[in-house]
Amino acid sequence: MILAVDAGNSRIKWGYYENGVWSITDAIEHTAIDSLAVTWQRVPAPEQIVISNVAGAEVQRKLSVALSHFAVAPHWLKPEQQRCGVTNGYAVPSQLGSDRWAALIGARREESGPALVVNVGTALTIDAMTANGQFLGGLIVPGIRLMMQALTTGTAHAHAEHGEFAPFPTNTMDAIYSGALNAALGSIKRMSDALATHADVLPVCIVSGGAASALISHLPPPTREIPNLVLLGLVTIAEASH
Repeated sequence: MILAVDAGNSRIKWGYYENGVWSITDAIEHTAIDSLAVTWQRVPAPEQIVISNVAGAEVQRKLSVALSHFAVAPHWLKPEQQRCGVTNGYAVPSQLGSDRWAALIGARREESGPALVVNVGTALTIDAMTANGQFLGGLIVPGIRLMMQALTTGTAHAHAEHGEFAPFPTNTMDAIYSGALNAALGSIKRMSDALATHADVLPVCIVSGGAASALISHLPPPTREIPNLVLLGLVTIAEASH
């Protein structure tokens, strides 16, 4: 049994993986991190613990406390030059976010061809990987909510309700939401076109993250939504090292 933990910018996602299935998955806001100590005392002891943390030292400290009653020591993921069939193309491999590294490995587990790996959260990351598992590089773009906040915070629209997507918006909140969504979609398309040119074939777009549902219906095929892609990558790494 593997306990995988993905501590992102806004939320902490975690799950128990055993015999090819997730027996438990959950997500909490950072403000509720102290509750994990109680939650994890009520679950079975894992054989392995693997963690991606991009939320900083204080979150790592609190996670360490919450996990301290388990006998097994957690493995804190650090990006490497190569792992599980993926080669890290970053100029300094260790500087790649551990969540992006895990997501690439999770995507490689699911797709053998060229893939665009898209994680939609506080930030939108768009990473290109070839059919032989070479990570070419990627984009980091503000997430949809972050883009909207940039236009609404401190303005007359600060307390306005969420807009709806429209091809030709006719009110301000629809215009803000549609603009943010189109900016995200445009970034994905630009990277998809670049990878298609490089690979000479249209890549599969693999989408994950808390805001994936906002994008998935607007993306052309071939597109797959894979929930908890970072957790899947963490499990893949743990299985390979066991």
